[in-house]
Amino acid sequence: MYSTTVTTYTTLKKKLKKLTDKIQRVEHAVEEVKRNPVEEVEADVQRWLTKVNNVIEDAGKILLRHEDKAKKRCFMGLCPNLIRRHQISRKASKALPIVVGAREEGNFEKVSYRITPQGIGAVKGFEFFESRTLAADEIMNALKDADVNLIGVYGMGGVGKTTLMKQIAAQVREYGIFKLVVMATVTHNPDLKTVQQQIADWLDYKFDVESVEIRAARLSERIKREEKILIILDDIWAAIKLEEVGIPYGPDHKGGKILMTSRNQSVLLEMGVQRDVLLEVLQHQEAWNLFEKIVGDLKDSNLRPIAIEVAKRCAGLPILIVPVATGLKNKQLFEWNDALEGLKKFDGKGDKARVHSALELSYNFLRDEERSLFRLLGQLKPRGELISDLLKYSMGLGLFNQRTTLKATRDRLLKVISDLKMSCLLLEGHSHARVRMHDVVHSFAASIASEHHHVFTAAYQTELEEWPNKDSFEQCTSISLPHCNIPKLPEVLECPKLKSFFMFNNSSLKIPENLFSRMEELKVLDLTGMHLSPLPLSLQYLENLQTLCLDHCVLEDISAIGELKQLQVLSFIQSTIVRLPSEVSKLTRLRLLDLSRWRT
Repeated sequence: MYSTTVTTYTTLKKKLKKLTDKIQRVEHAVEEVKRNPVEEVEADVQRWLTKVNNVIEDAGKILLRHEDKAKKRCFMGLCPNLIRRHQISRKASKALPIVVGAREEGNFEKVSYRITPQGIGAVKGFEFFESRTLAADEIMNALKDADVNLIGVYGMGGVGKTTLMKQIAAQVREYGIFKLVVMATVTHNPDLKTVQQQIADWLDYKFDVESVEIRAARLSERIKREEKILIILDDIWAAIKLEEVGIPYGPDHKGGKILMTSRNQSVLLEMGVQRDVLLEVLQHQEAWNLFEKIVGDLKDSNLRPIAIEVAKRCAGLPILIVPVATGLKNKQLFEWNDALEGLKKFDGKGDKARVHSALELSYNFLRDEERSLFRLLGQLKPRGELISDLLKYSMGLGLFNQRTTLKATRDRLLKVISDLKMSCLLLEGHSHARVRMHDVVHSFAASIASEHHHVFTAAYQTELEEWPNKDSFEQCTSISLPHCNIPKLPEVLECPKLKSFFMFNNSSLKIPENLFSRMEELKVLDLTGMHLSPLPLSLQYLENLQTLCLDHCVLEDISAIGELKQLQVLSFIQSTIVRLPSEVSKLTRLRLLDLSRWRT
């Protein structure tokens, strides 16, 4: 009996350990899901975790009793208490199949499912001025017209086209005109795959092929299943063929309509719109009403005429009115006078100069940390940046050096992001994990970084035709080439003052061995989407490097990373790598190691 008791106890202990390991694996997967705003944990997984914790607790009590009571002996302590052991053995025997069964129930193929996106919500604080009401009525009438399926809205940048589209999207769903509204941003360098993916996300549809043509055919079939669908294509700079994206319309899909926005009417006409609506700048009184609503009560009577002049110089553009009014709220008379004088300098110099002057005024009201992050965002993608990436860059550049812990740094970053949003210079991203800039604001941020802080950047997804001269490189503090087509890299970049280098998604580009050898002060290096097998030899000479991001990279031997002794952030998100080399243990200053979705 004693031998049987010991065997049962030992078996239960081993099975319980396996169950505990299983719980940890599932909990790790669940934690990963919770960080993804478009995923939800399956209900049966939640129920299993609750149930299995009770199983663990009950089995643990049995093991504890065994260890405790087995020490107690009968007959003056000279022999084991066999009766007690037998009782515990019986309970252990009953618990054993329960533990084994619980572990088998935890063999989930997936722990989560993808959430179908909610409809596009109405814009908070949206003002239906008369000019906006007239445009909205035209759009709504076109959407209700059975003979119209392609509608265009045009107007200058910053006039409020995207905001109006979101408001229209919320209204047509509320009135039941369409059952589903999807929205995709095209931008000035359209990538058909990206547009396809944006639409597919709204439809909760997953592509399993890379071919644009095959994706288009499958997306078209998926869209045709929707009885009443409105597809909004925002920010079109040059005509695209809807069939190449996979968007059916007209006779191919009578239940669908396409609403498009552009700065240029001719682009929309080239795409065959049947109705086009001009969204003009706000009328003078509308612009003043919006400005006055934001700045609030002007208690000093001397402020009102100055405020009216400032509002006039925002050119009726909401993208200027809102941040300028926000920046001047609660400011004193001398600050208003100074702001007006700054804006007057650009009188008669055209809309572009006026836009620049108004945004510069808002920028000047920012605090140092906000300005630093604003300029950093100007170097990156305009249409959405991951907050997690901004954290890695901020840590490397020391934007919030007074924060000693990772959590404190993240909290400070979120506070600065919040402040930029309150200043109306930063927008909510398409998910909670991202932030984005209006392209007008992004152009301004890029120009500030370039003109005043020696940042060399090429526009998103453009071809880099030539590199700066030697003198420019020697003063350069940052190089940013996001998703650019780069024919060839120099053998070496002599940039002794360079602090950050961003080069994304150019897997066919060969990186010369000595490219980084003259970047002694480099602190942040992001080579996302590059083929880095092997790593360039000069990488190990970056003695001051704080942040290294090798996400979505093809990697093999990365042992040279062990020489980067100052490294605080190391990221391998979805990169191909066999194992972490032992040399990583040399990185004693490392604070963040990101191995999310690591591929082997």
